[in-house]
Amino acid sequence: MPAISSLRSQRLLELRPDIGLQYVAFRLRIAWFILPIESIYRAIPLEKQVPKITAAGENIPIIDLGKLLFSQIKFQSSDIQQLVVNGAVVAAKPSLIVARNQTDHLVGILSNSQPALQRVSQDEIVSLPTTYSQRWKVDFITSMTLPNKDRPSLFMIDSDRLADTVLKRSSAPEKQ
Repeated sequence: MPAISSLRSQRLLELRPDIGLQYVAFRLRIAWFILPIESIYRAIPLEKQVPKITAAGENIPIIDLGKLLFSQIKFQSSDIQQLVVNGAVVAAKPSLIVARNQTDHLVGILSNSQPALQRVSQDEIVSLPTTYSQRWKVDFITSMTLPNKDRPSLFMIDSDRLADTVLKRSSAPEKQ
């Protein structure tokens, strides 16, 4: 009897719509990015300056990903697609997103918007096209969502790879 109920449960799961996983969306200059909600340690609204942040006595490295990815691109504010969540446009107020990897290393990401909770189903996520990976030359952006009428493309950041990259840079000796 358990085999039959197991098959029935599996069929019912297939019929249930994919409600998606929760991500935190934020803007870096001209594009929108997401991190899984479990990767978020803290989100801090920024006023005038970037604070120095510590956790457990360690300084948290902060990276300006927008500058790293888009420093060569000139853009107008009208070029930026808006992200609408629950009928409200996500505000363009700077914030600091502190992400953690699986080994609890923390990295701060400077954002050009407030963070917003976004549900994305797994079937909306595709591998990052080579045109993006060649242009950006980073290995921590692994996939994206395709744009639709309700939302621009969202680029997914792998927090483990990001933390590894940032920690390697911050521990490398500075060249004189």
